[in-house]
Amino acid sequence: MRLKSADLEGGVPAMLAVLGVFAGALALTVGTALGAAPPELVVLALAVLAPLPFILKDYRVGVGLLALVLPVMSMLPSVRGLNPVNYLVAATWLGFLAGRWRLGPPGPGVPQRGVVPLPRSLWWCFALPVSVGMVVAWPHIGEGLRNYPGLEDAQRVFDPPTYLIDRFVKPMVYFFSFAFLLANAVRDSRQPERFVALLALSAVAPALAVFWSVAEYPGSLAQLARDRDFMAARGRHANEFGLMLALLFGPLLFVAGGAGRGRWRALALATLALVVPALLLTFSRGGLLAALIVFVGFLWHHRRVKTLLVSAAVVGLGLVAAPAEFKERFGTGLSVGALSYTHSADQDTLTAGRVYGWTLLMPEVAESPWIGRGLGSTQWSAAVAAGRYRANHPHNIYLEVLMDLGVLGLAAMVALHAAYLRRLRQLAGDPVLSPVLRSFFLGARWALWGGLAMAATTAYYMPNAAQAPWWFCLGLLFAYWAQAAQAAQAASAAHPLRPAGPAQDARAGWGAARPGVDRLSPAVAPEPRP
Repeated sequence: MRLKSADLEGGVPAMLAVLGVFAGALALTVGTALGAAPPELVVLALAVLAPLPFILKDYRVGVGLLALVLPVMSMLPSVRGLNPVNYLVAATWLGFLAGRWRLGPPGPGVPQRGVVPLPRSLWWCFALPVSVGMVVAWPHIGEGLRNYPGLEDAQRVFDPPTYLIDRFVKPMVYFFSFAFLLANAVRDSRQPERFVALLALSAVAPALAVFWSVAEYPGSLAQLARDRDFMAARGRHANEFGLMLALLFGPLLFVAGGAGRGRWRALALATLALVVPALLLTFSRGGLLAALIVFVGFLWHHRRVKTLLVSAAVVGLGLVAAPAEFKERFGTGLSVGALSYTHSADQDTLTAGRVYGWTLLMPEVAESPWIGRGLGSTQWSAAVAAGRYRANHPHNIYLEVLMDLGVLGLAAMVALHAAYLRRLRQLAGDPVLSPVLRSFFLGARWALWGGLAMAATTAYYMPNAAQAPWWFCLGLLFAYWAQAAQAAQAASAAHPLRPAGPAQDARAGWGAARPGVDRLSPAVAPEPRP
C-alpha cells in the first residue's frame, strides 16, 4: 500500500485543521513555559514545527526523522514542554492514522488493508514484565532520594510520577512507537532496501559526536583513554556510544560484504569509514568485543580466500599502526593473573571493579527471586543504602534484569531474544528477499550476538538512545515477522520452494528479490498490496 497524491484528495482540510491545533498547542506550551522566547528557543520551535506538514502528508517522513533523532536525543536542547522527540512521535502517529483514514475502507474485491502489528512475544516477554516491574518499584522509589542525597536534582529524579515517566513511559512509547511505525513504513514502501540507507545515515551524527568530543578534549590521548566520562557533554557514557556504534557495525559490514557490487556496497563502506574509527575512539572494550564478534561472524559466513586475506591484512595493518594508547586501553586487564584481582574494586583492572560490585548486589536477588524488586532496584538495594555501592545499575544487564524482574522476567527476556535470533536467521536465508535485506538481517543477527556479549558488562535493558540502532533493526524485523513464521512453517512441513511465475513477479510485494531470484510459493510469499 502506497500513499499517492490522489489519496490526499478530500483530506487536506482535515490535515490543515490537525496541523493548526498542533501548532497552537505548541505555541501555547512554549509561551506558558517561558513567557519570552530567546532566539535559540525560536530556532528549536521552528525545527519542531517545520516538518509537521510533510509528516502529516506521509508519516514515513516522521519515521525517517525519528531514525535520525533517537540516537542523539540526549544531545538535543532540553526545554520543558518542548521536547522534539515528543512532538515527532505524536506527529508521526497522527500522520500514520490520517493516512489510513484518508484511504478509507477497501472497496469490493480489494484485499483488506492491513497494519503490521508488533509481535505478541514483544508484549508478553518484554512489555508485561517491565510493566509489572514498574508496579513493584512504585513503593520503593522514594528510597532512592535517601540513598543518593548528593545527586543533582534528586528531588525530581525520585519523584514517583517523574520516575514513572522518565524510566518507563518515555522509553516504551518512543521505541515501541518507532518500531511499529518503521515496520509499517517498510510495508508501505516499494523499495524497502532504502531503509538500509536510512540506517547508514543515522550513523553519521553519533560518529561525528565522538569525533567532536575527542577534538575538544583538553588532555592527551592517553588521558582521554582513561577518562570514561569524556562523552558526558553529549549526554551519554562512552561505553553507550560504543554499544551504539557496534550495533551499527553489524548490519553495515554484512551489507558491504553481501550486497554485491554497486551503490549499496559503496554506501556501507563509506559509513563504516566513519563508524569504525568512532568506535575505536570511544575506547570502549565492550564495544570492541561486540564488534569483534560481528567480525568473526562475517568471516565465518564469507569463508573465501580473498576475504580472509584482505581481512588479515587490514587487521594486521591496524595492529601495527595503532597508537600505543589504543593498545594499552584495549589490552587493560589481559595480563597473566588478572582474574585473581577481581575480588577487589581497586585492583581489578580487567572488569574495573564490576565483579566486586556484583558480589555486593547478588544477595538482592534472594529478596524477591521470582518477580524482582522493580525497575531500578539497584537504587534501593542494601549495598547502596549502606554506602558500599554507588552506581544506579549493576553494570551487568543480566544481573539487572534478575534484580528488577526476577527469574520470570529473565526467562521471558531470554525467550524473546531467542525468538529474535531465530527470525533473523530465517530472514537471512529467505529467497523472497533481496540480497541487501538478507545481508542486513544476517548482520543484525550478529550485532545482537555482540550486544548480548557486551550486556555482561554494560547497563540498561530498558530502551534508550544507545539501543536505537537495534530498535531500527527490530522495526525491519517486525515488518517481515509473519513472513518468517510462514516460511518456517512451510519448511517444517517440507513444502518445496518453487520459482515464482510471471504473474507473481508482476505483483511481488515489498522487499521482493530482483528478477531472476527464486521466490517462495504464493502461499508463503507476503500478500501483495492493492
